[in-house]
Amino acid sequence: MTAASEVGHNVVRPVAIFVGVALVVAAIIVGIGTMLLGLHPHDIVHGNLASEWLRPDLGVALAAAVLVLIGCSVLAQPQDGTGALDREVAVGSRPFNAPLPPPLDLTLRQGAPGTVSNIAEGYTLYAQNGALALVIGTLPGEEEYGRRRRGIIYASGLHGANVEMWIPVEAVMSVYPETRTAFLAAKGDEIEHFGWNRPPASFRRDQRLHEAPKSF
Repeated sequence: MTAASEVGHNVVRPVAIFVGVALVVAAIIVGIGTMLLGLHPHDIVHGNLASEWLRPDLGVALAAAVLVLIGCSVLAQPQDGTGALDREVAVGSRPFNAPLPPPLDLTLRQGAPGTVSNIAEGYTLYAQNGALALVIGTLPGEEEYGRRRRGIIYASGLHGANVEMWIPVEAVMSVYPETRTAFLAAKGDEIEHFGWNRPPASFRRDQRLHEAPKSF
């Protein structure tokens, strides 16, 4: 499962269902309220039983409540098969607690293993949960905040992942030049955690860390 699919499965789908249900419920409440306000009489005589209780808005509200109770009682009756309320998946086709997808296809690991020096434009980077990015190029190593990096892979995310990534070559676990693939020792949802979504400090436009303010 890629980072984009994990976000869609764990965040987008629940939020979309919640917002959709909230909008439907709000539309029903507003619609019923507007209808009842339109039926509400303006010439009520207090103390007059017919004027206070025999009103069209109260009659419609009572009839609607009875219809809702009847509908719910019908749905609550035992079903011969799987009814609408008995299904494990209400929206979509994949349960929330479905198992993770199978491991990566072994055909991607064909040929003799290579090294990070073989990584070039067009290689596909794979995280633990699927294809992550397409390599655009490589950058030489540099020292950043006391840490020496042997090289950086500049890549573009796949399946909705980050448009730009700067991945250190130390994260590469294995390379297979025959299939033009490289495997990372990371998950697809750890890009921001490792800071791979930000360019190296040597050509970053924002203020460097540990740099004195411009007024000093």
